[in-house]
Amino acid sequence: MFLLELAQEIRRLQQWLGAISVEQTLQFIALARRLQNRISWQEVVSFYDLDIPPASLPNSVIAFFSRALGLGPSPVLALWEVFKHSIAAEELFPPSRNCLNMTCSHFLDTGRQHRLYRANRYMATLYTVGRGAFPVAVTSLRCPSCTSTFHLNYFTQRDSHNVTWRIYYDGVPSILKVRAHTFFEDKLCLLFRGLAVHSHSSMSSTARIYNTTLSSPTGRAPLLRGDDIAVAFNLYSLVLHHQEQNARLRIPDLAPTDIDRLSVPMQERNRFMAGTGQEHWPHACDLCRKFFLRDGLEYMLSCAITDGVSIGRPCCAVHDCPNPLPKNHARYCSVHSTLESICSVHGCEERSEEGKKTCSRADHTQLETNYRSVGQSFNLLKSRLRRATAYLHGADEEAPGPSGAPPPKFKAQFARRRTHNEQLIVRPCGIILARGTFYGSESLSGVVAFLQSVFPTAKSLPSVLFYDNNCSLHRYVADRPPLQNYFKDTALVVDIFHFKSKHSANDMYCSLHCNAMAFPQLFDAEQKTWTFNSSACEQTNAWLNRFQPIVREMLPVQYEFFLDEVIKERNRFLVETLKKRGLSPHLMPASVVFD
Repeated sequence: MFLLELAQEIRRLQQWLGAISVEQTLQFIALARRLQNRISWQEVVSFYDLDIPPASLPNSVIAFFSRALGLGPSPVLALWEVFKHSIAAEELFPPSRNCLNMTCSHFLDTGRQHRLYRANRYMATLYTVGRGAFPVAVTSLRCPSCTSTFHLNYFTQRDSHNVTWRIYYDGVPSILKVRAHTFFEDKLCLLFRGLAVHSHSSMSSTARIYNTTLSSPTGRAPLLRGDDIAVAFNLYSLVLHHQEQNARLRIPDLAPTDIDRLSVPMQERNRFMAGTGQEHWPHACDLCRKFFLRDGLEYMLSCAITDGVSIGRPCCAVHDCPNPLPKNHARYCSVHSTLESICSVHGCEERSEEGKKTCSRADHTQLETNYRSVGQSFNLLKSRLRRATAYLHGADEEAPGPSGAPPPKFKAQFARRRTHNEQLIVRPCGIILARGTFYGSESLSGVVAFLQSVFPTAKSLPSVLFYDNNCSLHRYVADRPPLQNYFKDTALVVDIFHFKSKHSANDMYCSLHCNAMAFPQLFDAEQKTWTFNSSACEQTNAWLNRFQPIVREMLPVQYEFFLDEVIKERNRFLVETLKKRGLSPHLMPASVVFD
């Protein structure tokens, strides 16, 4: 509204506005903005006129203004008539009024972008940090030529296979459409990421935090759920990733769930992150690179530490199988699903009985019965009573069998298997270079394969690699000439903590090849300190391990995506900390790390 229009409206309603002060007017505008939720949600507005504010105010709101401002109902309604267009619910429009589809028939025929028409308007909720949650009117526009529909963050386009895709605009939006009726402010998305990274807050906990602290207490906005936070986390992360890679995000318009809609780009992002995909993979700083003089010439030592942390997610019960489970509570992947009907006892190939996971053998059936009874309150209390009674009477808890031989022991896989560990490679400053999932065990061959994927060239390898099992790794490498050549310029050293606590003093091989004291550059004799922080990975593992309650039931795509995102965000935080400490963090150019 222009000032001239405002003056005309005041003149038209001067009968009721003449005695109202400027202070009362400003107070009315401030209160009306605070009551925007109440006004917008209580009034029934046509879907075709959502951009038009309510013609009047609810009686309860009129009464409130009358008491707050000391005015009668008529002056209050007159004030609303003048300022309602400036106070009404916000409206969200697509960023363009012209068709952006370069394959649009109108553009191909004329070389000009078609004007968008056929507006569709509906009500939604915008969740913000500073203003809480409040209603907004959302408008989409359609191109009459190619039928592409343009929304706030994306436009839809149908391909040659008649599949409709959402193609996101360039850049990072200030407001993100999470669901059809749910929009998040970008600052709120960043807040949710920060809560996850620094407070290890789960999606459901984050939703409760917002609902109880930031959401408008008097509004009628729907309460946030953990699923809303999860979708926002995934979608905002994908938007950021594609913006950083100068690419456009494409997701299917139709999908059974929001997670299914995002699964394909999430898988692509996961493949991008594997190996050298983390943005701080070529990181260097004064804590992870040290310079020395030898014969008047300067040379540099770089360092990295690798270690595993046991978080674990559900995986196929077949040892070392990396195939994803079809659903969260399945025991086997699709490839090994036929094993579901085979006895779960290891080595037994008989078919299991209907409704059970073991065959008809009595000892196998008893094994399953014992498994199912473990943890049940009756059996647990009964077992403890039996042990206590045996202790008091000085008797054995269980009498031996007739032959005196212990009963045969079987191994079985009744429940889901979980992945063995997450393997990390960390710089001494705490920057995580890479993460990888180990399924069956932290085997030496698996560690070597992981190292080769993260350090694909000899120049990218660190000068010093700390690992708690480097004694075995050194032997493994020494027996394989190709690997020996790969690691020829890298010292495989056991980190200080594990060398003191978990390695025998009688292990001469380890003391000779993997003892940090065998490398003079790794200890500063003058300062009496170690050159590199070899415990950085243990410290990082403690941070990552706190995500276990959050990720333990996630399927592979979501699990890897979430962990890589929180690692990426933590790396950025650490880099800013290193800058403030004057430790010169930077990314090494490609010529330094690639041959």
